Amino acid sequence: MINLIGLAVLGFMIADWFQPLQWLKNKLKVFNWPLIGTHLYCVKCCSFWLALIITQSLYSAAIVSIFGYIIKFIVDKIEDYYHGN
Repeated sequence: MINLIGLAVLGFMIADWFQPLQWLKNKLKVFNWPLIGTHLYCVKCCSFWLALIITQSLYSAAIVSIFGYIIKFIVDKIEDYYHGN
């Protein structure tokens, strides 16, 4: 279970949080790449595909995708609270 949460955090970092990677994705204009570009900015998609590649289990990948969505939701709420929005 802890491994699945770790994959969700990693998917969240790849998609949204880790700033050096975000800078590189923006510099390379990854969003415009066909087929995979938009998925690298979506936490649910990134977590799902990362987990599917690593665990090779559709069930685990679905759970990791849900965990990734929950992590993003919690981080967004915390950021909203501390930024006064």
